[in-house]
Amino acid sequence: MRPSSESVDEVVLRAPTFADVDDVVAVINRASQALRGRDEIDTNGVEGWWAQPRPFDLEADVVVAVRDGGIVGYGDLGDQANDGSVLWLDIWGEECRELHAELERRALARRRPDGVVRAVADERDESLRVTLEERGYRHIRSSYRMGIDVADLEVTPEWPPGAFVRPAAEDVDEPLLHRLNEESFADHWGHTPTPYEEWLHGLRSMGVYDPSLWFVVGVDGEPAGVAICRPWAHGDPDCGWVSVLGVLRAYRRQGLGAALLTHAIAEFQRRGRLRVELGVDAESTTGAVRLYERAGMRVVQRWDIWERTA
Repeated sequence: MRPSSESVDEVVLRAPTFADVDDVVAVINRASQALRGRDEIDTNGVEGWWAQPRPFDLEADVVVAVRDGGIVGYGDLGDQANDGSVLWLDIWGEECRELHAELERRALARRRPDGVVRAVADERDESLRVTLEERGYRHIRSSYRMGIDVADLEVTPEWPPGAFVRPAAEDVDEPLLHRLNEESFADHWGHTPTPYEEWLHGLRSMGVYDPSLWFVVGVDGEPAGVAICRPWAHGDPDCGWVSVLGVLRAYRRQGLGAALLTHAIAEFQRRGRLRVELGVDAESTTGAVRLYERAGMRVVQRWDIWERTA
């Protein structure tokens, strides 16, 4: 990192403190507005990410770029498996080259011999794309944010025979939700098991916490899938967010996923939301993209995943 004694025209990279949350939210949303005309995050999202349990370390895993006394760029480093197999870089705002160089240096120091470093970039972020290509990354996959306007939509879930849905019970069902979440996504590309305590922190602290939007779906009395939703997406009070929608492999292709999505949409509609959105792997082998398209959802954003192995 450059020393803080450099002139105000120079960029200083440093670790953030919680006093920087509002400035970081502003940097990320300013970049998102330039790319997409919409905000990307709110204070709940940043505070939740920074407050993760160890081994996450705010000083080692997050960097802000400061110029002329103000934060102009942001980046963080993730190692979900905590084993150096896959290191994730997320970069926003100005000075992406310097932020990427610093975060990549840290990632390579942690990466195990057969590990990879990956970065996520909005398809419209030309500056970050160029930086990644110059650093030897290649585009390996994409994910979508999909959405649907629900204000005037008529929705009624069509449940297959023997199916049921119920709201999850707070302080009771969290272990079940974790199991259903993990098992539903175990065969998805890039899935990394998340220990229960880390998962619980994400459930309660990364985004607005609303247990009335957690649903368990089952068949013949047995749990078969899960939907975990947030009351709004990234600070947008008009948009509901489906964080998790998963069905156990043995119960797929029976209409449970479609019915569960429709159930969530209907609940958001009842609460006055105008839109509902979710995220999905663009090449999902479970047919998730086609399911969401049949429900009337469309792609509103594409995120590209870039990887460096050397």
